[in-house]
Amino acid sequence: MYSRNMINDISLNGEFFDEDFFAYKEDVDVAWRAQLLGWKALYEPTAIVYHERGWKEGGRSSKALFVRRLSYINRYKMMIKNDNIKAVMKHFFPLLVYECLRLVYALIREPKLLGAWMDFYRKYPELRDKRSLIRSKQKQASSEVYKWFIK
Repeated sequence: MYSRNMINDISLNGEFFDEDFFAYKEDVDVAWRAQLLGWKALYEPTAIVYHERGWKEGGRSSKALFVRRLSYINRYKMMIKNDNIKAVMKHFFPLLVYECLRLVYALIREPKLLGAWMDFYRKYPELRDKRSLIRSKQKQASSEVYKWFIK
């Protein structure tokens, strides 16, 4: 569950779930933005949740190409919006290995996924703008915390 204050705080241009994502990873994007802006998540160990996933029946190949492309490319959209160079450098080698393996998989098993990069490059300026908005909100949030702390 999300508080209304958090929803209002992390929304960008009136969007809580980023419309560029349409489906896949939009929930992770929300959680990442919330964390960047200082919101905390609570863990309830007794809660039970059932989440029906769609990949199981027939595997990936049974899903429409546009769905598989969204699943593939939204990870990169999310990283451009939310990640920072310090975190990337901290995990540079594991990320590099993972990304190389992911690319090899796409080239060999699902080369049509790579067409998703056209959408990524078309959306790149918007992603950078959203990144700037997030960074601006981060600075504003941290200055508000500082003001509260020194009172």
